[in-house]
Amino acid sequence: MAYPKDPLKLASQVLGVEVGAPKSQIQYSYYRLMVHHHPDRNHGDPQAHRLAALINEAKDVLMGKETQPSLLQDRGLIAELLRRPVSDEKVLSYEEWLKKRFYSMEQCSIWPC
Repeated sequence: MAYPKDPLKLASQVLGVEVGAPKSQIQYSYYRLMVHHHPDRNHGDPQAHRLAALINEAKDVLMGKETQPSLLQDRGLIAELLRRPVSDEKVLSYEEWLKKRFYSMEQCSIWPC
């Protein structure tokens, strides 16, 4: 598989979003991937820390926080991440995730506490 050289395009491919995606969509995609690839959930996987770091770096590139990505240059690691399936089995839907993140039941408000 050919990967783009542009870090923004590569980061969007890793997270599975468009380059100009809204912040909430980037954060949700990050959440979906981290549910499956976080090192705490994958104790026996020697690549778990590197995959989680790659996902973090891709999110930071798309959010404009990272300008010199290093892990996005590791094509083998990207291929490994993209080969692994991500199911929706343990993941909240986008609407549920938004409610959990932005809706305070105590205050009946959409503003976080």
